[in-house]
Amino acid sequence: MFRDFPIPPGFSLIQKGKVFLLIRETYKDYLLQQGIEDLQSFLRRNKGTIRYWTGRTPHPSVPIGGGRRIVVRFYSHGGLLQAFSKGNYLLGSRSFRELVLTEAVRSSGIATIEPIAAIHQFVLFPFYRASLLSLEIPEAMNLIQYFQKIGNLPSPEDLISKRRTIRSCALLLRRFHQAGFFHGDLQLKNILIVEGQPFLIDFDRSYRRPMLSIKERMRNLFRLNRSAEKWKRLELAITRTDRLRFFLAYSGDDINMWETMRRALRTYSLRSFLYRCRWTIEKIVRTSNPTQPPLI
Repeated sequence: MFRDFPIPPGFSLIQKGKVFLLIRETYKDYLLQQGIEDLQSFLRRNKGTIRYWTGRTPHPSVPIGGGRRIVVRFYSHGGLLQAFSKGNYLLGSRSFRELVLTEAVRSSGIATIEPIAAIHQFVLFPFYRASLLSLEIPEAMNLIQYFQKIGNLPSPEDLISKRRTIRSCALLLRRFHQAGFFHGDLQLKNILIVEGQPFLIDFDRSYRRPMLSIKERMRNLFRLNRSAEKWKRLELAITRTDRLRFFLAYSGDDINMWETMRRALRTYSLRSFLYRCRWTIEKIVRTSNPTQPPLI
């Protein structure tokens, strides 16, 4: 069933009834003793110590001793499917695949989270629920929170820090692409910042090839740019110059890459206009109906 991808070194595949777990060896005994196969019971027992990270659904963070915490991410559908699916998926092994790819990213020397375990729980075959556990990065904030903290009138020191962080993000993404990785949902919230150092996270629906095409790299870059544009319309402190600095740092000394990006940016303007129309409609809908979930 789970033989179509390699189990990373240092991990074990374990079955507990209808639950399959892919667990890092160094955490296996502890997690099994805690009954991690029944994740909801595990969280209830630790209710008093849980704090939450924001996302499509809140991600509980649970202490595991030694000043460390693990973050639990439940997989859920977006949009209308979220109301009908109740977190159930049809076939596949989503959390296992993300763990394997995350470990490959980490093993390539690219800053990311440390995956601890993936859980695949059959509900009624072929439906299942999935979760991913990772080690929490203390004091991390995503790029949205980082720019909100900087504000629209940064001090000279904050401005220098902001420029360095933007450059660091661009260089990290370039290394990510050069290693053959494609991010399935590259947006501001999926880049964490810790003391100016960026970390890429959330590799659901991501993949790796021997070499990414220019088209694939542009898709990732413009997905990130679209995220920046959307948040700028919500008054996030990110400017056109900030984005230009990012693109310049990403292209580096590669003149062909810069020229390709310039041509692509020109053709991107029409799609950008259409996205802005969509965001305007979304804002109107959300104003008239506050319970309406945001469009992706």
